Amino acid sequence: MTDVSDEFVHPKCYANTRGGCSSTISGEHYVSHGLIKLYQDNDPAHRVQHRTGKGVSHPVTPKNFKANILCQKHNTALSPADDAALEFATFLRRNALQYDAGSGEWGAAEEIFISGDDFQRWVLKLFLNHAATNHFGVQQAKTVRYPTEAIDLLLDRAAWPSTWGLCIPADLSNNDLWSDPFQRKEAVDVDWWGCAPFIFHDETWLGGAIVDLSHVSFGLTLFNPGRHDPRFNNPGNPIRGTIQRPRYMGWELEGIEKRIYFDWEEPRYGPGITYTLMSQERDWRSLGTLPPGRQFTKPQHP
Repeated sequence: MTDVSDEFVHPKCYANTRGGCSSTISGEHYVSHGLIKLYQDNDPAHRVQHRTGKGVSHPVTPKNFKANILCQKHNTALSPADDAALEFATFLRRNALQYDAGSGEWGAAEEIFISGDDFQRWVLKLFLNHAATNHFGVQQAKTVRYPTEAIDLLLDRAAWPSTWGLCIPADLSNNDLWSDPFQRKEAVDVDWWGCAPFIFHDETWLGGAIVDLSHVSFGLTLFNPGRHDPRFNNPGNPIRGTIQRPRYMGWELEGIEKRIYFDWEEPRYGPGITYTLMSQERDWRSLGTLPPGRQFTKPQHP
């Protein structure tokens, strides 16, 4: 193995802003390989592709849904972020399939703990994987940049500013964000991830994104969105009514809750939130009648 200096910059690694690269480039999956395998449900015929933008426009096997955009060293350093996302998705998918929108069993109360810091970095990584490959439509006609600080945050070389970072839905009237992981069984493995960027400055700057995982939306801001300004909750703001860096997310049915705790290294996290599910009539569900409430029909993301 060839030794390289700590200052080495691999030209194909988007995380090379302060050097520290290895000499080998590696294939980085646009969305974590472990997540794709989870949702393919061991189907060898499963294929994945981007539906919009620049990227993988034709169906490929999960192992080929990637781009050479990170060196091996930086790719490996981000494994804990992938692990946190996989823990989150595995918990929700297992319970969603068990419940099947009322046709199955909700079961006993459960809780898990995952790293909020690693999960926040996974959301950032998903956004950067697409921004760095000029995937988004706005990037096809002009040069569009994102904050250089994003790489330091991704690699845990800097603390997140108090007004930046992850947020979750807390206003159910906000149809730009989703918190509906307990879909019908037929819908659980469809459109389970997505990424839509925040675009500013005459379409020349990306300030984060809304990232979907397991039918739950997360806002990720690389700027101060002005939460203390009354205009923050205007209808045109897609992250209006959100909670920043939540302590937990829970889903409750008839007093029984499935909860995901986020552990944060710094004690400046927000409150948690519990979403209440409406009881589903099993007889209706067995006849094919959709359960009441909002169904999963959101616009397509990449």
